[in-house]
Amino acid sequence: MRLWNLVFSLIMTIIASWNVNSIRVRFNHVKNFLNKVDPDILLLQEIKCLNDEFPSFFDQSKYSAIINGQKAKYGVAIIYKKKIDVQKIKIENEILENQARVQLIHLKSINLNILNIYTPNGNPINDDEKFHFKLKWYDELYNLSKKINFSKEDLLIGGDFNVIENVRDALNFQEWENDALGNIKVRTKFRELCSLGLINLSRIFFKPGQIFSFWDYQRACWERNDGILIDHFLISPKKLQNVRELKYESSFRGLEKPSDHIPFWLKLNV
Repeated sequence: MRLWNLVFSLIMTIIASWNVNSIRVRFNHVKNFLNKVDPDILLLQEIKCLNDEFPSFFDQSKYSAIINGQKAKYGVAIIYKKKIDVQKIKIENEILENQARVQLIHLKSINLNILNIYTPNGNPINDDEKFHFKLKWYDELYNLSKKINFSKEDLLIGGDFNVIENVRDALNFQEWENDALGNIKVRTKFRELCSLGLINLSRIFFKPGQIFSFWDYQRACWERNDGILIDHFLISPKKLQNVRELKYESSFRGLEKPSDHIPFWLKLNV
């Protein structure tokens, strides 16, 4: 039995995601998260720095980084263990690459494409340019995901989707209904993405309203648990059978100078 447990643990893969709202400000929190959870892959959003400004800690540890940075805002990065064979895949799409919001890699060891995304916020909703860019961005994310699906390869999309898909995914949804996160057009775009056959893991492991992933810095939202769920993993059906756990680490929102989002991770037995 002990030998079987050892073998079982060796084939587990942990993939995490976190909108850190500035990697340089939240550097120690990310370091603590890596030590606590020991993920094989960590998808980061809103790193808010250029590539050469990204903390060098990751180059000096068991982790390496693929960075798609942008000065002062946006930016995404993928942290991965150096022992893992990761292939960076170029995304040739003018809309998706208009801002530093997306990355695509292939994880050879488990034959899985991983898409790290930071969806545009889209607010204020009366700003037609910002709101329609968000809708168009979702359209192009759909097209990219569809292309991967049609190639019969498995896909995991993780990150900040900036959408409140279910009315119970907010403590007070009426406050968000006329916001670009709760607007029905955006919610429909998210559902269209899932209609490709991708499974929203938060719906498998939790009931709507059971968990949140974001608490605004204003109005004592964290203290009142006035949160929303906007951070997700979407996964191909074939890989769903391998998902053993999904956890949202809410304790990180209670730290000093926290991100307004919390990290979350899944465990695959592949």
